[in-house]
Amino acid sequence: MDAATPTTTTAPLKRNALGRVCTPRAQREALLDEFERSGLPAARFAKAAGINYQTFATWVQRRRHAGGQYEHARLRKSSAVRLVEVAVPAAVSMPHPAMCTATALELLLPGGARLLLHDARQAELAAHLLRHLNSTASPAC
Repeated sequence: MDAATPTTTTAPLKRNALGRVCTPRAQREALLDEFERSGLPAARFAKAAGINYQTFATWVQRRRHAGGQYEHARLRKSSAVRLVEVAVPAAVSMPHPAMCTATALELLLPGGARLLLHDARQAELAAHLLRHLNSTASPAC
């Protein structure tokens, strides 16, 4: 069979009182697993499997909700980092460059942003930036 044809075997179709086909949970999960491995668009996979596209799309959506995929996407959108210009006052004392080490400090921010500090003199600037981001962040829903 080619990649466009699902290989899951099917039992005789049972119908409910409204005439709708009842697909056992195990078969539905097997089809969804195969769909995820296939890389095919949902409409093409559903057609090849002989499943109504709307029904199949509902199965996919329920699985994604159960797996928390939609929640992760919502959190990524709501925690977007905005960049702002920050000026460090000249009165801030900076350590001598010889006192700085060659290692870097990496800060992982919400939304996947990374802030790398290669020099101890960057710490004050980073602190101002993080304070500003924290004060302007919208509260999570």
